[in-house]
Amino acid sequence: MIISISGTPGTGKTSVAKILAKKFDTNLISIKELIKNHKIPFVLDKKRNTKIIDVKYIKRAVKKSLAKDKTNIIEGHISHFIPSKMKFVLICDPLVLRKRLQKRGWNKKKINENVLAEILQIIQSEAKNPYIINTTKLSAEKTTEQILKIIRNPKSYKHKDENWLKKYKKLALQMEN
Repeated sequence: MIISISGTPGTGKTSVAKILAKKFDTNLISIKELIKNHKIPFVLDKKRNTKIIDVKYIKRAVKKSLAKDKTNIIEGHISHFIPSKMKFVLICDPLVLRKRLQKRGWNKKKINENVLAEILQIIQSEAKNPYIINTTKLSAEKTTEQILKIIRNPKSYKHKDENWLKKYKKLALQMEN
């Protein structure tokens, strides 16, 4: 089985995936590590300080890294593009996300780009039929508990739609300019 955990940077993907992998005794595949260890080609967008990567290379590297006898958890910003049995997209209130990214020391432009992506729900719209978990008020442990509950019983999932754009339309317009 393949489970992907995706979301905008700062939503808790890495922390949750590590806890989940430990509790579940799974094979954890980090997209960031795949890029580094498999020497996946990319173009560096210097202006945005971002790596541009063709997903087909990621898919090939994931295929080589899958454990046949274990559940595989794929964690990373673009893991929702990997075919998987269950896709989780972690989301976070954009104002909280901004604070999390500021704590990482990211520059204002990079923070705004990611906060805007969260407001516009880019990853949610790219993922097909994801389970969406709002991590705004949840610790990594509580988020992991919610994911485990859904894995054990997918019918227990209740999606609460967060319309960040409606709530933060003025902020989004300010960031665009």
